[in-house]
Order: sequence, then structure tokens, then C-alpha cells
Amino acid sequence: MHQELVIQPFSTVAKIGRAWFKVRSFSPIPLFLLLVILTPKFQPSLLQYSIALSAIVLAEMLRIWSVGFAGSATRTRGETVPQLVHAGPYRYVRNPLYIANIVMYTAAGVLFGFSGLSVLIFLMSSVEYIFIVAFEEETLLKTFETAYENYCEKVPRWSPSFTPLIEATQHSFSLQRALRSERSTFFSMAMMALLFILKKAFS
Repeated sequence: MHQELVIQPFSTVAKIGRAWFKVRSFSPIPLFLLLVILTPKFQPSLLQYSIALSAIVLAEMLRIWSVGFAGSATRTRGETVPQLVHAGPYRYVRNPLYIANIVMYTAAGVLFGFSGLSVLIFLMSSVEYIFIVAFEEETLLKTFETAYENYCEKVPRWSPSFTPLIEATQHSFSLQRALRSERSTFFSMAMMALLFILKKAFS
């Protein structure tokens, strides 16, 4: 069963999401600082390391697949959306980028040796994106009206389908566009890897 779309323009939830949307690139920073500063609660096993690293890699592959279709519009902090994209992963779920981010952030907590903090990261990231998605949906509804309503009726917000649920738009995948859009993500991942190595070396 698909979730109902909030159709009242800029509800209270969407207004909160609007403010959060503008700083979404910086909101994970305090939690990641805790990963670096705090003492780990457990030593991950080889299996746990493997699962967490695999989750991060798969999440980044999902991000690349997503931005390869949607392009740099996913990075904007503005409120205008040039076009409605339902190609690639957007035929299976409406928010693949945010799902990837939640998985990536939570898995990073496990890599650093935290259980409770990983749960907190998962919960806070989920709450953040619930608010942001409320804002985005109301913006998209105002912009594309019935076309977006039809998209929401067919494609779930958070629970990916195993089969495409809507006919694809004429957007094609571009690896070059994806890699260009993901430069800041790659930089962030490299910095986290460096901090992880340094913490292990001096612990």
C-alpha cells in the first residue's frame, strides 16, 4: 500500500523540512564528529566490517545510479525543479538518494565500533529525511500537479519495489554526470576513511 501524499502546500512539517533541506549537506557533521571523538563501544568482527563496508559501497552505487539520471539537480538548495525524473531507480522508489544516505551513515557508525550511536544516527537521519521529503513532495506537487500525483500513486516513498512501477521518462544514465555530481560525496568518504585510519592508529 502506498503512502498518501500530503497535498496542502507548505504545511508545518514541510516548512521544517524546507529549513532542513537547505542545510542537509551539513547536518550529519555533528554525529560524525561523535564517531571520531567518542571511545568505541565494541570492536567489530571481520564479518561486521565486511557487512558495513559492503553496505557503504552498495549505498554509494545507488547514489551514482540515482544522480546518473537526475544529475546535479539533486545538489541544489533552491526550490525550483526543472523536470520530473522517473527513470532508473526512481521507477522503483521515490527517494533512492535518501535511502542510500541513511544506510551509509548507519554503516559508518558500525565501522567505528558503535551500536547505540549507530541507532541514533539511523533515527536522526530518518527523521531528517521525513521532514525534507515532506517539503520536496509539496514543491513537486505544486510544480507538476497531476503528473506528480500519478507518480506518487504508483511508486512508493520508502519501500523499494523489485520491479519497475511506472513507465520511464526519456532520461538516460550518464556516468560522467554522476561522478561529477558525487565529487563532494567522494571527498567526504575519503575524509571519513582518513579519520577512521587515524583513530585506529592512535587508539
